[in-house]
Amino acid sequence: MVEERVPKPGTSEIKQFENIDDIPQRDITQQQLLDSGDDPEGWLLYGNNYERHHHTAADIITPENVSDLSLEWEIDNLPRAGDAAGFQGTSLVVPGDPPILYQVNGPEQTRAINARTGDVLWYHMYHAKSPVAYEEPPANRGVAVLGDTLYKATLDYGVLALNRYNANEQWYYNGAYEYRDEKAEGPPSMAMHDELQAWEKNRGEASNYPLIVYEDTLLKGSMGGEWGVHGWASGITTDGNKKWHQGLTPPDQWVGDAWKHGGSTVWQAPALDPETGTAVIPTSNPGPWFGTVRPGFNPYTAGKVGIDWEDGEFQWNYQESPHDWWDYDSPSPAAIFEAEVDGETRKLASWPGKTAWVYTVDLETGELVQRSDEFSEHSNTWSMPEQSLEASDWILPNLIGGTDPQPSSYDPQRNLLFLKATNMPMKLSWEYIPYEIGEPYEGMTYITADESQRQNIDGWDQPAGNITAVDPVTGEIKWQDWLAKNPWGGLMSTVTGLTFAGTASGLFIAYDSETGDRLWTDKLSAGLDGNPVSWVDPKVNKQYVYIQGGGGGQNTIAAYSLEAES
Repeated sequence: MVEERVPKPGTSEIKQFENIDDIPQRDITQQQLLDSGDDPEGWLLYGNNYERHHHTAADIITPENVSDLSLEWEIDNLPRAGDAAGFQGTSLVVPGDPPILYQVNGPEQTRAINARTGDVLWYHMYHAKSPVAYEEPPANRGVAVLGDTLYKATLDYGVLALNRYNANEQWYYNGAYEYRDEKAEGPPSMAMHDELQAWEKNRGEASNYPLIVYEDTLLKGSMGGEWGVHGWASGITTDGNKKWHQGLTPPDQWVGDAWKHGGSTVWQAPALDPETGTAVIPTSNPGPWFGTVRPGFNPYTAGKVGIDWEDGEFQWNYQESPHDWWDYDSPSPAAIFEAEVDGETRKLASWPGKTAWVYTVDLETGELVQRSDEFSEHSNTWSMPEQSLEASDWILPNLIGGTDPQPSSYDPQRNLLFLKATNMPMKLSWEYIPYEIGEPYEGMTYITADESQRQNIDGWDQPAGNITAVDPVTGEIKWQDWLAKNPWGGLMSTVTGLTFAGTASGLFIAYDSETGDRLWTDKLSAGLDGNPVSWVDPKVNKQYVYIQGGGGGQNTIAAYSLEAES
């Protein structure tokens, strides 16, 4: 542990309830994290394994009996800070008697919940000292667990380490202080004032990153690509020290000073191959949106970057939209897997893009192996924005995709990638604006079409969104379920051949993974923008499936269960 730390600038609210002692005392080991995807009794990582498959080995619920799945417990209208869209995270489940679910919602709330009963055991809320530049604080996407500690990113660039049994804080890592030298436009003293974090946050910089822990390192990212920032990824030790820091707009690869406001933030989860130490991180759009002030390809933006977990060094870079003008960044996380390509077994990384194709690349080189068939419609794609909306074309995909931050699910038994997509046209127009600290730096106006305009827009033939199954190696679309509203949140597949997904209208659906048939549905009170997780509780011989959502002005968290046949 470090002897001295820069003080935590904000304050914390901790509530410990009378049944807090229900949390079993059990340290989580690194080996348990490595085995999480094969253990049906827990969900210990954002994607349940480092390769980020969002796939469970729990096998009680099958296509034959999923119709018997029933609601076990539900909590509606949890207190929240910020907007109702703050339920986009993945909860973790630590096995035990009882299992404990660690739930997050935006911007800074965490709960420990008895996963068997739904009883809240403790609550933690971090209040940043200074106001956030955004009108609504972004969602927190998840926590990490190792030993007896939960690790949580904070919007003021920090990391909090919490005792997972009682929410007491062990340390705070002051990221804004650590990074001030390279960020300040002037000497470091310009950043040092009574509210240090205001210096970062008033620039639109923040971090709601779902932390990933491997061995002694936490991987952390940033956000704020619409505010004239330059993005980065950082390695932080599990005792709260800076390990490495990698900028994602390298000055020697950009023209002039464009890198300083070049975007390329990292605001969604990485995938990691523990065998090679390669992490695949998603990167945001370049900044500003209008590209006249940033000549060239703007490397490392709007795609995926392979980095070395130990030191953050670049290994490769694949861009979906070089020199992007359309906000076609690439937030949806990659999945890593092995598959046969041209008779050779290769490690691959695959993800759906805002550009409405699935990209599959070689994990070692970043070389494109396959671009899939389109999973939502294209029309006037790559058409350059004009300086008025009236003169601009209607463009498909939209700036939210295709697929935005929604994590896909990879089923290794069936070699299928399941994804959610938006299918709505947009118009863009641009203007030159100067950079001003604390102001949005986009220079772009956009509108999205609604259903009343459909008959006047060429190429817009299908509904507003879909859920899709793709073979990531051949690129073939296996099935699609088209939806009247574009779906948010992630998906989860099961070893038994089911895929669970929520919709914006509050439907929770179980699909047959092979055919896309709907085998079970239930309706909840909020739009479901969270990511499903599942676990088996051996004490009661049940498999649970959990989902959360905060759309439509409501919020809910709910667990369904099915008891195994005796």
